[in-house]
Amino acid sequence: MADYKVTVEERPDGKWACFLHLPGHDQPFDLGKQFKSEERAEAWLTVSEATTAIDMIVAKNRK
Repeated sequence: MADYKVTVEERPDGKWACFLHLPGHDQPFDLGKQFKSEERAEAWLTVSEATTAIDMIVAKNRK
């Protein structure tokens, strides 16, 4: 199930976070990290911790 989208969005508190959007789910899943800048959030998506978080959420929500 590689049919998902990851976005980097600014939170109301001014910090940045990464969200996983899965088909069939109205709300995105917060990947659990917050960053001071959009660039740092985007850079985090390239590390294995982000890949593991995405894989875990996808596996847990597989239909």
